[in-house]
Amino acid sequence: MTPRTSPRFLVAAALSAAACLQPARARAGDAEACFTASEEGQRLRDEGRLREARARFIACGGADCPDLVQSDCAGWLSDVTARVPTLILSAQDEQGHDVADVRVTIDGAPLSARLDGKAVEVDPGERVLRFERAGSAPVELRLVVREGEKLRRVSARLGRTAAPGASAGAPGGGAVPPREDRAASSPASALVLPIALGGVAAGSGVAYAALGLSARADADRLRATCAPRCAEADVDAVRAKILGANIAFGVGVAALAGAVAALVLRRAEPGAPAATAAVHVVPLRGGAAAALGGRF
Repeated sequence: MTPRTSPRFLVAAALSAAACLQPARARAGDAEACFTASEEGQRLRDEGRLREARARFIACGGADCPDLVQSDCAGWLSDVTARVPTLILSAQDEQGHDVADVRVTIDGAPLSARLDGKAVEVDPGERVLRFERAGSAPVELRLVVREGEKLRRVSARLGRTAAPGASAGAPGGGAVPPREDRAASSPASALVLPIALGGVAAGSGVAYAALGLSARADADRLRATCAPRCAEADVDAVRAKILGANIAFGVGVAALAGAVAALVLRRAEPGAPAATAAVHVVPLRGGAAAALGGRF
């Protein structure tokens, strides 16, 4: 006679089997999540989204993941952490004083609600940082952030907000600088004309001295050897040197005067025609006349 199985025994066996299967199903689900995090982390890393990739590698490197996945994710996590760039942000007001109540965004996303001097992590690539502070015109800085770049200092100078009705044009909507500031922004170009005229004056002075000394030496030689019956060609040569010396002298004086005038008047209004000058020399009998003409 076959012994009969108690219904209570069958229920107990079913419950025991279900209890054994539940952890196995949970472990299978955890392993699948680990593999998914591992794959997403690699994809994000290759796209340059290093901060998001690091979060995935932390997830797949946990103790609940298979040993092989843990090992791979731990290595990738170390590599990505070393490659994440960091910036140290700072800002100054119009007087050059450090300010902390500044909000910073990166590519339109929040980065820092207040400047505290601590390094912040960003992804590599071309980034736009925007500094905003109450009462100041916002400032945007465009950077190229490199992988592995650590503790790079980035500073912004915040000016006052433009007055109502003021024309925009400065970066970030700030006020347009005064005319004298814009005119003084290129002092080198304003000195081109004075330097050029000064060079002409110096060269003319050298030519005047050389021709004058040579003419005097030739004249003394003629007086000592053939005067008053010297050859006409020799006399003309001396006269030509004297004329050249006089012309050089006139050009030098005119150029020097032009250089001084250009220096005095170089702070012209922006947009005015560029300063120009011309030296006119007219040979005269026994010398020359020089005149300087120009517009400054």
